[in-house]
Amino acid sequence: MSATISDEMADLGDRRKALLEELGENPSGIEWCHRHTTLADDAIKSLFGHMMIEFNNLPPIAVIATGGFGRRELAPYSDVDLTVVPDHGPNSRLDDAIKWLFRQLHDSFAGDMKLKVGYALRYVSDAPGLDATTLSGLIDGRLVVGSQQNFDGLIDAIWESFPVAEFIIAKMKEREQQTLRTNDTPYAAQPHLKLGSGGLRCFNTANWIRASLGEEMIEPSVEYKAILEVRNLLHVAAGKQFDQLTYEKRQSIADVYRKDPFELGSEVAQSLIQVRARYERTLTHLQDAEFPISKGVNAVKGTVCVDRGTGFGAAAQGIALGTQLSLAVSEAKPDLQADASPGQLLVAVIAGEPTLRNLDRAGVLEFLLPELTACRTLMPRDMAHEFGVFEHTLRVIRNLDSIPEHGFLGELKSQLRDLGALYLAALLHDVGKVDPTQKHSDYGAELAEAVCTRWGLYDSTRETVCWLVKNHLLLDRTIRMRDVQHPDTAREFAEAVKTPERLAMLAILTWADASAVSDHAWSQTQDAFLAELYDRTLEHLLSPQDRSSDPSDYRRRILSRHSGKGVSSEELEEFVNSMPAHYVLSTEPEIVKSHVALAEQARGGEVIVLLRDFVDMAATEITVCCSDAPRLLTKILGVLYALDLSIIGIRASTSEGAKPVAIDTITASFGRRPIPRATAQRVTTVLTNVLKGQESVDSILRDAGKSPERKQNVLEYNFVPGVPSIIEIRAPRGRGMAYRIARTLSERGWDILGARVGQWAGSGAAAFYVANPSGGQLTEQEVAEALSTQ
Repeated sequence: MSATISDEMADLGDRRKALLEELGENPSGIEWCHRHTTLADDAIKSLFGHMMIEFNNLPPIAVIATGGFGRRELAPYSDVDLTVVPDHGPNSRLDDAIKWLFRQLHDSFAGDMKLKVGYALRYVSDAPGLDATTLSGLIDGRLVVGSQQNFDGLIDAIWESFPVAEFIIAKMKEREQQTLRTNDTPYAAQPHLKLGSGGLRCFNTANWIRASLGEEMIEPSVEYKAILEVRNLLHVAAGKQFDQLTYEKRQSIADVYRKDPFELGSEVAQSLIQVRARYERTLTHLQDAEFPISKGVNAVKGTVCVDRGTGFGAAAQGIALGTQLSLAVSEAKPDLQADASPGQLLVAVIAGEPTLRNLDRAGVLEFLLPELTACRTLMPRDMAHEFGVFEHTLRVIRNLDSIPEHGFLGELKSQLRDLGALYLAALLHDVGKVDPTQKHSDYGAELAEAVCTRWGLYDSTRETVCWLVKNHLLLDRTIRMRDVQHPDTAREFAEAVKTPERLAMLAILTWADASAVSDHAWSQTQDAFLAELYDRTLEHLLSPQDRSSDPSDYRRRILSRHSGKGVSSEELEEFVNSMPAHYVLSTEPEIVKSHVALAEQARGGEVIVLLRDFVDMAATEITVCCSDAPRLLTKILGVLYALDLSIIGIRASTSEGAKPVAIDTITASFGRRPIPRATAQRVTTVLTNVLKGQESVDSILRDAGKSPERKQNVLEYNFVPGVPSIIEIRAPRGRGMAYRIARTLSERGWDILGARVGQWAGSGAAAFYVANPSGGQLTEQEVAEALSTQ
């Protein structure tokens, strides 16, 4: 920095110091800010003049003050925001001059005046792509020094392409987010004077909205000036940019005014209330204003009106924007042109349920998705659904909209790269039901392919949408009918989904779809199983080489985890080696350790019944450990059926050796919640008595008014060969299904290693993991014969 520039900046620094001292003695608001702004203007003009000397014959350049600096409201420690507008595109000499100016500005303001400078370089051609924050800053813009023509050129270009509706929506959302981060009511005891509710930004935003509508901006109100004055003193008291009127700072500012701090707080609150009210009146005014929303779509006195001949893409985009502005939508069915871009269509799709209902009301949805509107009165064949296909679909979208930002599904949603694919798949997931002769997920995928092709979507989006529609039942079916803790379940699921993005989308869609079936179709248990399967599958997708299904690997992991931790290595190894592979693969190492002691007690003749509540699953885990005996699991399930418990999951394991021990774990609930204490005591007592031979299951069932001989009606079943073999069963809903099926399978001498019991497609559903007496797989004929007796 030259000596001349240093002297000039030092002089300006002295002037600023005097201004700050004066403010502490004589509180002032907007008048002081004007004088402070002039000082900053002088510094910029001086440096600009030196630049023009240093780099002679430069093309015209405009230096524009934006934001608060543009409004001439530069508070003591506010940022000095500048935009530089050259005459033409970049060239090396011009670039060097601008860099020189930026360096001098930074050194001068940060050094002598202790102010932060924010700057941007804009060209007139940038105008159509500027974001709402930049636009609002330039609405307040004024020329500090340089070319008036460049300044006028940029401002004119901005207004020629100004996106009125998008801008207003962005500013409304920004205002909402700012107040949520600071204070969302003007009655706050420690308000944020700039960004809080009723703060300066409320007044600024109201003016920006008025400007975007082509209306004259209003002068600062008395209340606005009062807040600005207190803010000036707050900056001085803090010695930096600090805008929250804390109790401590309020006391020091009240001393300047020689006022009671509580009185000052009340006066500030009154001003905040008035400024907030002015902002709210501006939003109400939108219902009376007339302004363009998109090409061929206008807001007219609170209603979105679509011009005749408008492209249906622009119509969809306009209705989406109008809905976000809380405007009504005309029900007049316009004549639309078959003209739309993929971007316009996806914007309308992800805008959410209110927009989709407005699109339908305006007759635009039938242009976009005739496949969906063809289902308008289509009733479900699955009696679990409370709504027809069309209404169910819109409620799925409602669920997608309502996912909390914080939480498991919210985090997944925030990470998605292609939100449009998820929403479009949700809209199309059930359209295949229009043809009852076909499997609706397969036919729906064909229709989705046609929609994506018609819309001109990228191949990646098209593939994702079609895959989601085709597989939208896969995850729900898996968590309801498979053991999510078994490594094979996650491995097989990872092979099906292939990518973390699809896994996340399917998890979100599964929850949204199932929850829209009815108020009781999704439970906390499903939430827990969904999260667990997601986590386990993601591990497979991210590090498949580390996810072994070899029982010996799991045995080594258990032994290494617990070596020297309360259980002798020999004792632990003997127990682990005695347990079947499915137990080792599916049981957490910490649980294995506790089972060692239970098994030792069982070998001594004891019957152990332990209950542990899982609040996040709304269920209770019942662990039964005792000497093995024929039909043991059937007896346990019979008792739980008699006590009206709903079975969710079963894991049954028996050790090898001279004294085999059974460790059976059953997850159950009572009225969709964990088992109450009194019932839990009854469960423990009755199970213990039955397993000790002191009572019979048949008598307990009869006492409960239930027949122990009743056969289970099987609607359909599916056999999955392997070790263990999996028998998937659909049957009429009822708590006794698990008991009756287990009784049938155990009568054949088969070992039930585990089961998942729940509901699927309006029926009871279960998947039993079964092996023959020698530990081998069953045959399809054997299963058919067993179930034919039902």
